Amino acid sequence: FMIAIEARDQLRQLMAWQLSQLFAIVPLVLTGGWDHTENFLNYYDIFVRHGLGNFVNILREVTFNPLMAENLTFQDSKSGSYLFETTGSYTHADENYARELMQLFTIGVFLLNDDGTKMLNENGEPIPTFSNDEVMSFARVFTGFVQSQPRGNFEENDSSWNAIDELIVDPIYHDKFPKHDLTGGYIGDGYPLCVDLPSRTFLRKGAT
Repeated sequence: FMIAIEARDQLRQLMAWQLSQLFAIVPLVLTGGWDHTENFLNYYDIFVRHGLGNFVNILREVTFNPLMAENLTFQDSKSGSYLFETTGSYTHADENYARELMQLFTIGVFLLNDDGTKMLNENGEPIPTFSNDEVMSFARVFTGFVQSQPRGNFEENDSSWNAIDELIVDPIYHDKFPKHDLTGGYIGDGYPLCVDLPSRTFLRKGAT
């Protein structure tokens, strides 16, 4: 608290506070509630690090944070194909985070003009940015997110729980099939295929 009000980088601190109100989490629905301060400070530090940086980096870290994953219930969400293969029943992936990511965190519910007014269709009605079909598609992206292995060097008295380290994606639970995007294509369109890259590109400086 004292850092936030006394630090010399007040613009960063202000942006961090504002972003934390946008990407809000509800302690009462989390394991441990308010009991573990370090977990919340670790989450808040995302906005301190990136408050004056790239919004994409914020989205990535928020998505992989255990508190957000538990808050919006996509932690341990499993693909429909995995559930069908293991239980014989088909269940859709958890849609909570996919919906809030679009509706609250990024694009909102209606297309907008450059001046912030709503775009209208030929009938004078606002044009939605997404439908439930897109929510269901995006929900499949956020399958397989599980907690990292627990460790003992942070504020926690339950050795089976890790709310500090980033989530990992378990390929067994993750949906492996194509997912359509908001523009009629598929998520990942435009990225080069491995076969399209020059030979031995992965050995070049800066390769990822």
